[in-house]
Amino acid sequence: MSKSKKTHRSTAEKKPLLRRIIYFVVMIMTGGGAGIGGWLCKDYPQLQPIVTMLLGKPGEEGDGSGEGLPNIKAAVKSAVAGAFSASENRPGVYQVTIDTVQLDPKSFTPGRTVDIQARVRKIDADGIESLVWESKTFGENLAVVGRDELSAHWTNRPFEVEWRSGDRFMVEVYDRKAGFFSNQEFRMARRDANVFPLSAGEFALEADGRPKPGTDPSRNRVVLASRRTGDSATRPSQPARDSAPARRGPDQPTDVAERPIIIR
Repeated sequence: MSKSKKTHRSTAEKKPLLRRIIYFVVMIMTGGGAGIGGWLCKDYPQLQPIVTMLLGKPGEEGDGSGEGLPNIKAAVKSAVAGAFSASENRPGVYQVTIDTVQLDPKSFTPGRTVDIQARVRKIDADGIESLVWESKTFGENLAVVGRDELSAHWTNRPFEVEWRSGDRFMVEVYDRKAGFFSNQEFRMARRDANVFPLSAGEFALEADGRPKPGTDPSRNRVVLASRRTGDSATRPSQPARDSAPARRGPDQPTDVAERPIIIR
């Protein structure tokens, strides 16, 4: 009997946050708002602004007119976005996808065949650079300048990164078929240091070097999709070193004491 109850509680604790939000909205619209702030915000304090917005501060009474109900969907959507923006930008482990890359054809020579590729580099707080992900592993993305749309998609190629305070990421897009004298690369514009650098959204790609005359920089863009999947792993601490070096060989005290005395 006790075992069955324990299993039921563990299942309830694992309910997705989205399901709890749906319950919350339904209870508000049906008038069952009493006590919501307690059970919902206990586990998810980031929802407190939503509860305050819809129910008011403790002790406040509404007018009971219900005039705000038609706008409840827009209000909840806005509040949820604001409440979770901070939690989604905390250091931790993120799953990232380079959804779309779009380039201006005028940045390349007409008639050339290009192979659009992308890569992501990480520079940690100590200045150590590492390659996180590169698209060329998954094949070519060929297009003829002036005939085809210069775009590429890696929606089904997500990767995970660990972001800690001070870490930077660089998204680079390049033509793999470019020669030494026709090299053209683009980099995603830098983000605010206090925000996850690879957060979801559409961002400009800046040409590395002087752009060609007649190009439209606004047509160079990258679209990212990302979500936080967990906390950063705890880095193991350095083992404590002994203050005195270990003794080896016959100079150890026990060996000296046990060594027979030979008189010649």
